[in-house]
Amino acid sequence: MTKKSRLNDQAKLKVVCDELCDNIEELFDHFDLEYKDHGKMISMACPIHEGDNEGALNLYVQGDNYRGNWKCRTHGCEQCFKGSIIGFVRGLLSNRKYQWSQEGDKTASFKETIDFITSFLKKDLNDIKVSKVARNKSKFTNAINHIKNSSKVSTENCLTRDRIRPLLKIPAEYYIDRNFSKDILDKYDVGLCDNPDREMYNRVVVPIYDIDYNYMIGCTGRSIFNKCDKCGSFHDPNKDCPEDRRKYLYSKWKHSANFKSQNSLYNYWFAKKHIQETGVVLLVESPGNVWKLEENGIHNSVGIFGSALSDRQKIMLDSSGAMTIIVLTDNDDAGRKAAEQIKEKCQNTYRIFIPQISKADVAEMDAEEIDREIKEYIKGVI
Repeated sequence: MTKKSRLNDQAKLKVVCDELCDNIEELFDHFDLEYKDHGKMISMACPIHEGDNEGALNLYVQGDNYRGNWKCRTHGCEQCFKGSIIGFVRGLLSNRKYQWSQEGDKTASFKETIDFITSFLKKDLNDIKVSKVARNKSKFTNAINHIKNSSKVSTENCLTRDRIRPLLKIPAEYYIDRNFSKDILDKYDVGLCDNPDREMYNRVVVPIYDIDYNYMIGCTGRSIFNKCDKCGSFHDPNKDCPEDRRKYLYSKWKHSANFKSQNSLYNYWFAKKHIQETGVVLLVESPGNVWKLEENGIHNSVGIFGSALSDRQKIMLDSSGAMTIIVLTDNDDAGRKAAEQIKEKCQNTYRIFIPQISKADVAEMDAEEIDREIKEYIKGVI
């Protein structure tokens, strides 16, 4: 094999890894895996050595340099199968086909793994194109297919707003203390979960609705506790620090089970008509940024749940009627990097504007600052 052909094979395997990440939910469904989506990272009990620590395996589905990387933090399974998404699939096949549980047991071969992956993706490795144009076309097709499939999911077990509100203490005092109005928190059903039997116990719950505002498709919860100086977790300061294997339960933010933040835009259910009317959408990182803009008469903002705009979120924007994007990510290094990522992803389709704000993020701005730094800016670009 020549050096050129080896490099070409490596490029094709990189495309395969990206396609697996694009279709990660379908892959999990195929293997019947239970998991939690944290945005950039997915956690689960390791299905390769069949562990019981629900946060032991971490798989990263976003990030240019580490997308598809994974690590089993209790058994080190990635050391046997390699830390790429292809290695992850090889580990799964080894467990399912040969009952692998530890080093020395029989494993699936690399060929078996690639044969499974190409069959799963409905691809022929020889036909895979490695150009940027071909990759972008494939990403678009994967996103469209996922959205089509998602629309077919039954809403039989979904909660309506009338059923959600009685479960929460609305409005949440936590955010009232942070200068959000009671009216805005009531409008968005933001309330404390004080039921110890629920997964969002001791968190302020932010419901996320479908685009038609009929059902809650998930929620995200902010811990009411501050970051612990000793362990870095967000837990009750009157209790002991959690064990390392349980720290994931005490994160600052936590999405509800199986909610996929990369498939949704926060506030799209309210913002869509205003986006259609104005042709302008404001992209922010978090629900709090949306609330602050909404309080001050700006109704066409949506939240991307973090610092990266996913392909599926962009598909939603493409169907929104927006022609102009104003990027209001946080005023820090991560936020500025996110703004550039959004610009690169969207600049061929939209007019992109990235204003500078004086505070760390929109949620910290007062009414006068929003009038001066954001409303006036919007007037200048429309």
